[in-house]
Amino acid sequence: MKINLIYVIVLLFCISCSQSIEEKQTQTTIQIVEIKTQKEIPKFQLDSSVVHTDNKYYNLAFQEINQMLLDKIPLDFKRAVFLVEWAYSQGELDYTEFCSQIDKIANDLNKFVAAKGISTYKTAGNYALFEFFTKPHKMNNYKPYTYDFEDFYGEKDHRSMFVSKLLRTHEGQCRSMPILYKILANEIKANAYLALGPNHMYIKHLDEQNKWVNIELTNGNFSSDSWMISSMDISAESIRKGVYMKELSPKEDIAFCLKMLETAYESQYGYSEFGLACLDTSLHYFPTCIPSLAAKSNTLRHFGISFQKKHGKYENDWLKENYKEFKKVNAKMEELGFREMSPEKYEAWVKSMEVERSQQLAKIK
Repeated sequence: MKINLIYVIVLLFCISCSQSIEEKQTQTTIQIVEIKTQKEIPKFQLDSSVVHTDNKYYNLAFQEINQMLLDKIPLDFKRAVFLVEWAYSQGELDYTEFCSQIDKIANDLNKFVAAKGISTYKTAGNYALFEFFTKPHKMNNYKPYTYDFEDFYGEKDHRSMFVSKLLRTHEGQCRSMPILYKILANEIKANAYLALGPNHMYIKHLDEQNKWVNIELTNGNFSSDSWMISSMDISAESIRKGVYMKELSPKEDIAFCLKMLETAYESQYGYSEFGLACLDTSLHYFPTCIPSLAAKSNTLRHFGISFQKKHGKYENDWLKENYKEFKKVNAKMEELGFREMSPEKYEAWVKSMEVERSQQLAKIK
């Protein structure tokens, strides 16, 4: 894995400049405006005709996220992420508390930038975020954010994949860490984008020379495109079609939250029509989302197998349509250049990240 040399040089230059500024301005008090990101939540119009499940929390979460996508209320990635976790916890999470935690971190990040004297650099927020996630620092109570190697699929506890769990324990995985990074970047107005790889999510942003930088939070490092392509076995076709390694748009970020809502519901209640509604809506706004396509394929397959177990080889119009849609989804994935990364290979990849992360932490202690 190669570190983006230009980016590091710029960061080092920022640090040296900031130290010089601090020495010259010992008598100057830096004023910092505190961020209070919790605003009044726009009231969405509850549509009683849209009922996919008897569970009111999942229905409410779906409707509010869907109305963001319909432009009936403003896009709010932080709120959409919270709604997924709120629905899973059956309303036990508190939004005010969630926002307060985000506010505190955002204010600390802005103080870091101001103290370093690097606010004129467009990557200043990214520099602060990288320090916050990867280095022992006052901002993170001297506890960097690390990968949860014990339950990175959320199989023991689905909440292992949640941002709320990451905030509490400083341990997460390749979904919760970049999502928290993105939420914080939005709050401090830093340039950052979510991007997907096979079974994976990471951060992309432009450096001072307008070149793309890949931030791999699983090991707290920078990743070159070539390394990601080879290590994850990403096909050229999937890159060309914008499936992997492409920065997601704000609306695609929200659409991905519906995929997360489906995953949360499935972990509690199994495959369902509600999950299918989440996936169909997600794919309407993010048609190249392989995770949503793969989940839809699995859902349709489950529906077909369940029908045949119950009715034998009896066929009707519903089963034929279900199978037709199943084949259509699989054909779409093949067209997009989808190449499955086995759980075993992904686990080996994750373990290689653990080695690199341990070596990096050893260097900074």
